[in-house]
Amino acid sequence: MFAEPPPPRLIEPVASPVARVWRGIDALFGVFGLIGSLLLIYVLLFATFAAFEPGPAGEDAVGAAFTIGFEALFAATVLVLATRRRASLSDLGFRRPDRWGPLAIAVVGAYATLFGYGLLIGLLDQLGVDVGWFEGGNSIPLDEEASDGLPRVALIALFGVAVVLVAPIAEELFFRGLLFRSLDEAWPGWAAVVVSGVAFGAFHLNPAVILPFSVIGMLFAWAFRASGSLWVTVAAHFIINALSFIVTIVEVAR
Repeated sequence: MFAEPPPPRLIEPVASPVARVWRGIDALFGVFGLIGSLLLIYVLLFATFAAFEPGPAGEDAVGAAFTIGFEALFAATVLVLATRRRASLSDLGFRRPDRWGPLAIAVVGAYATLFGYGLLIGLLDQLGVDVGWFEGGNSIPLDEEASDGLPRVALIALFGVAVVLVAPIAEELFFRGLLFRSLDEAWPGWAAVVVSGVAFGAFHLNPAVILPFSVIGMLFAWAFRASGSLWVTVAAHFIINALSFIVTIVEVAR
């Protein structure tokens, strides 16, 4: 008699993305570093405005520059913690993906989330529900002519660096590379996905985007775990931010 083959698995388990690096306490250290970076940037920002009193375009340029500084600071927090754990960039997730499929799922899922959220807000508005708090998004202030001797192209380039280049790397390093990873090594996987996703949504400090960005953060956490690489979520983040930035530039140019 032949032995019966085992029943096929409908869902293959997903392996942990990379080697264990963090301890649970590292997530807390990372959050403290993020808050400290934000407070430091706000102090420097207010001091700069008080000292130089820039015009509208100057304020936007300073804001973009300090946004880059803020992102760089909390990304540096992750690298400092990684140094304490003797972790390399590959250990953090900057390695060749096991598969690239999650990239397409993350991008399509992100846009489906934003589209569905927009439909929901529109439906609630039609039903007479006050949705003022949940309309709009994190806009880029490029709708005014540059002044104060600042060329408009320079302002656009500065925001482009902040939104398209720095943000995807810094935010993925922090929210997926540190926060999700450290929680995933201490908590059940679903809890790490949810908490890191909600933290990503709350990070943007805008009630209008907390819900959809939280869902996108959860989707990115899954994509990171499924692919085993931060490059997948960095690429997804880059695509979404770049397309949004291009749309903003086109609308301003009209």
